[in-house]
Amino acid sequence: MKITSLINEDLIELELDASNQIEVIEHLASLLENQDRIDSKSDFIQGVLEREAQFTTGFGNGIAIPHCKSQTVKNASIVIGKMINGVDWKAMDDCEVSFIIMLAIPESEGGLTHLQILSTLSGNLIDEDFRTSLMSASDKQDVLCFLEDCLSEKSNS
Repeated sequence: MKITSLINEDLIELELDASNQIEVIEHLASLLENQDRIDSKSDFIQGVLEREAQFTTGFGNGIAIPHCKSQTVKNASIVIGKMINGVDWKAMDDCEVSFIIMLAIPESEGGLTHLQILSTLSGNLIDEDFRTSLMSASDKQDVLCFLEDCLSEKSNS
């Protein structure tokens, strides 16, 4: 799995200023829209919010992994947002979220891509060193390198 097909520097915001979960999702969806990776920003946001209504994607340790599998998504994508201030995400550990990894998956790709990315990210985010390094990255290129290592290790094993 080539990370460059999923994310680039224009899909990373390291100083995201939003006051709530919906503003975060809207901002990150705008990045997808600007990259022409979704057909409809509003449909994508609705899909993410519907998924959130089922169960929180607040992973814990300050991280959320909102995701949407939809026909409005043109290309499988990862969007990163690092918050200036944390927001309430109803996370499993009741802590505010300050780092968001949003996944956008085309409906046509089935569940494999979606589950592979989600599983790989979740597995790596359990590792405190990986999580700390990723969340403290101050440069977009560093974020890309961490994700490249994370996703390429899994696909090569």
